[in-house]
Amino acid sequence: MPLRLGFRVSLLFIAFICIGLVASLFYLYNPYPPEATSSTYTSIATSEMMLVDPSLINFELEIENAEGVKEFRDVALMNVEKIDSFLFRPVDVRVDGLSSVILSGRVMLESHNNSYTVNMPCIHFLNVSCPRVTMIIPGYDAPMMVKPGRYFLSVEFSWSEATGHGRIYLSLAPRAYDASIIYLGSLSPDDTTGWITAEGSTRSYALQVDRTRTAAGGSGYGEFTVYAWVFESAGEEYKKFRFELTSLRTGETEAVMDVTVERHGPYYPALLLVKARPGEYLLRITRPVDLSIKLQVED
Repeated sequence: MPLRLGFRVSLLFIAFICIGLVASLFYLYNPYPPEATSSTYTSIATSEMMLVDPSLINFELEIENAEGVKEFRDVALMNVEKIDSFLFRPVDVRVDGLSSVILSGRVMLESHNNSYTVNMPCIHFLNVSCPRVTMIIPGYDAPMMVKPGRYFLSVEFSWSEATGHGRIYLSLAPRAYDASIIYLGSLSPDDTTGWITAEGSTRSYALQVDRTRTAAGGSGYGEFTVYAWVFESAGEEYKKFRFELTSLRTGETEAVMDVTVERHGPYYPALLLVKARPGEYLLRITRPVDLSIKLQVED
């Protein structure tokens, strides 16, 4: 009986030694205990998972100090299959529990090959003034051209002059425009067979489109390829072109594009992409010549 008891005590002693060795090895290779992590997505009202090509992203900011910064990393994946444009517009801003605040932000788009940053000053200001630069900010005041790629979208918000403790709720629309004109370069299409030519075009200048009617795609926009050119036997190296797209329903100018076109031989060629929501539009080139053509996007 004493022999069996001694054998059991020895086994327990060996077991404790083994446990101690394992614990020592664990702390040797893990000198710091794991820290608790939190995902920025919990602050997004729409989803706790990464959004793909969202039309609207919702945010919630908790404000406890007079000034601060909050970053939301990789909140969405934006697939740009061909040259596109983005216009980030904060909408539905609501402030709870604060008597004053200035809110600004910054959007970051990152892919393997390209990156873009869009500053968003003075998103919202309550009971304080917020002076900002008067220059147009691409991507915030006007659509910004983006090259093809798969972009991770991150947003950083900063606030100042906050009084009280509260929250700010807002949404961000990545494509907050009804129509956009994207300049593809001083290029000529490979073939314009079957293209429609604007009335008034001559052998010295022309405005052409690949179609005048199309259906809105999955993004909600219809697309047109536009080609404008001017012939001059002698001239400067560059010439300024101006394009306008006007809604025939409202009479409002939905998009304007001023570009400097490079001379190629005796020609000044300009290739563009027009994106528009369903509706009827008038596309015009107003400089250096005046031509127009009607476009229609169907649901």
